[in-house]
Amino acid sequence: MINIAVVDDEPIFIDTLINKIADCCNSLEIKYLVDKYSNGYSILENYKKYHLIFLDIEMSLIDGITIAKTINELKNESEFPCLVFVTSHDELVFDALNSFPYSFIRKSDINTGAALSNCIIKLSKIVKDNSKTIKLRTNRQDIIIKISDIIYIEKLKNYSYIHTASEKYSVKSSLKDYEILLSKYGFIRCNEGYIVNLNEISKIFDKIYFVKQ
Repeated sequence: MINIAVVDDEPIFIDTLINKIADCCNSLEIKYLVDKYSNGYSILENYKKYHLIFLDIEMSLIDGITIAKTINELKNESEFPCLVFVTSHDELVFDALNSFPYSFIRKSDINTGAALSNCIIKLSKIVKDNSKTIKLRTNRQDIIIKISDIIYIEKLKNYSYIHTASEKYSVKSSLKDYEILLSKYGFIRCNEGYIVNLNEISKIFDKIYFVKQ
């Protein structure tokens, strides 16, 4: 299930975009929920509900670029929501780049469906990958953690230590097992003692990986 919001002050276009989103998700057999907002202030109060927000750049009360900057500041390092600018003003795109949007879609391209479909397909994969979990046997108990929460795994003697932002779990297992299991989720083994989540790498310098803490 992906949760989507459409923010635009043009009622006719909002309904058009929502219908296209419905057609796209139904054809792709993707479960979805979509809400509409006629002004940006309302979405600022509710942005945490959504995986994907379609934002008109030019609106009367508060513009989409300001909304995007505010949401990016509020969500900090969170993956969601992803922000997509929908606009008929190409001259505003370069200013919008500073807000790190997930994508751009021209309003004139909505009816073709290709850009919208590609956007939803990519987002659906991100949501699916972020919902994947792994079971760990640690301290004589089984626990479930999200794979996307893992920052890195280190090997010390007979144990692998799995690091998240808030916890460190010790598991009596080889690093090779985790290398095979996690490689399809964007993890790489950078040396004999470490596996890192590529999504958590902020710098690479002299072949040493620095990860965000």
